[in-house]
Amino acid sequence: MLADREGQVRVRANFPGGVELLVRPGDTVYRGQGLVIIEGDREVERLSARKRAVVVEVKVKEGEEVAEGALLLVLRELPDEEGGGG
Repeated sequence: MLADREGQVRVRANFPGGVELLVRPGDTVYRGQGLVIIEGDREVERLSARKRAVVVEVKVKEGEEVAEGALLLVLRELPDEEGGGG
């Protein structure tokens, strides 16, 4: 998962399987937070946020079967939180 110039990250399935969504559009997610679970025939993978981000789009439905490489989510990474301002 790499951010493009606009800070958007496209989350894709690493193998075919069923989708369990852990987030919705508009959610703010934090490093290590689960985004989606893909359950294949022989393996299960939990994809997690690599840093703080907002879920821009969810491209799949709960329970949908997806192919390897399918686009699952679009995130917009946010600047790291520093101290307390304000």
